[in-house]
Amino acid sequence: MKKFLAELEDNFCGMILLVMTILTCINVFARYVFRSSMPFVEELTSLGLVIISLTGAAVAAKRGAHLGLTLLTDFLPKKAQKACIILGHILGIVFGAIMLYYGVLMARQEFVLGQKTAGMQWPEWLFGMFIPISGAVLLIRYGQLAITTWMKKEDEE
Repeated sequence: MKKFLAELEDNFCGMILLVMTILTCINVFARYVFRSSMPFVEELTSLGLVIISLTGAAVAAKRGAHLGLTLLTDFLPKKAQKACIILGHILGIVFGAIMLYYGVLMARQEFVLGQKTAGMQWPEWLFGMFIPISGAVLLIRYGQLAITTWMKKEDEE
C-alpha cells in the first residue's frame, strides 16, 4: 500500500495516457474507416493532456527530474547550495499553493455559472477541478522535498 501511494501520481498519469492512446486510436480508425469521428474524444484527450502535464510536474519534482541550471550555484559553498535548493522547493510550494487557490476559485465559478463543455455538454468544473488537485499534489511533493533537503546532513550530500 505504501508503494502504491508513493507512486500514485505515476500510476494515475500512466492510466490517463493509456486511455488517451486508446481513445485516439479508436477515433482515427473511425475517421478513416467509417468517415465519421467522435467529437467527445478531442475534449477528453485535451483534459488528459492537462492532467498529465500538471500531475507530471509533481512526478518530476518527486524524482528530482526538473531541469536546473547550476552554473552559478556550483561555485557556492555547500551550505549556500543547500539554501538555494531549499529556496527552489519553497518556490515550488508557493506555485502549488497558487494553483490550488486559484484553481478552487475557477472550479467554483464554473460550478456556480453552470458552464458546460462544448462537445459533450458535461459540467466544466469536472475538468477544472484537476487544476487545484494537481496544485495540492505539487504542494505536498515540494513540501516533502524541502523537508528532506532541510534534514539532510552536510556529509550526506
